[in-house]
Order: sequence, then structure tokens, then C-alpha cells
Amino acid sequence: MTQPKGFKSANRRYLQAFWPLMSMYVVTVVVTSSFIDMETAGASVRIASAAATTLPLAGVLWVMLRLIAETDEYTRLRQLTAMARGGAITAALATFVGFLQIYGAIEGFPVFLLGPFFFLAYGFSYGAACLGKRD
Repeated sequence: MTQPKGFKSANRRYLQAFWPLMSMYVVTVVVTSSFIDMETAGASVRIASAAATTLPLAGVLWVMLRLIAETDEYTRLRQLTAMARGGAITAALATFVGFLQIYGAIEGFPVFLLGPFFFLAYGFSYGAACLGKRD
């Protein structure tokens, strides 16, 4: 397991990786949504576009886990607990939406929204935990 390296250096490494990955994600979304006609594009272009858009977000998750591994036990526990809560909330939402589709209450749901919803649920879970710890 990685030893704690100090919050400043761990946060610096996190931000040095996070911002380029987010920039790549934004550029990929703009390029694929603006310049590629998905109705006429072949399957290989569609698959490559999906992979190119997903890879930076997977990188962000990896960088988040690396940051967690480089911090102390208390911070690690808080971050992993927030990630677990965010994942549980996202899984519950996905299940609910799936049943809404099965029972015909909704026609369809853009599944890609579950990714941003996870990050939102994770952020709120972490923020709520931080607020709850104040005396």
C-alpha cells in the first residue's frame, strides 16, 4: 500500500492529473458532438467516440483513488465512505429507473447520466459528512 506523502504534494499531483483529464473530456465531448455525424458514422467511429469520451473519466476515478491512497487513514475513510455512498445512491437510482422502464412509466432514460450523477452524489455525500463533523 502507498504510504501517506503529505496533503500538499498529494493534492498537487491530483490537480496536475485532474485538469488535463477534464480538459481532454471536454474537448472530446465537443468534438464528438459537433463534428461527427453519429447518424451516418460507422460503428467503429461510434465505438471510438464512446471510448475516447469515457477514458478521461476513468482516469479521473483512478486519480481520485490514487489521492485517497496517498492520504492518511482518516481522510481515506471519509473519501471512501463518500464514494461508497455515492455508488449506493447511484445504484438505487439506476434500479428505480430500470423498474420505471419495466412498468412502462417512462419510455427511456439516457444511461450516460448515471456517471455524472455518481460524481454529484459522491460530492454531496462528502460535503454532508464534512458538515456533520463540525461542532
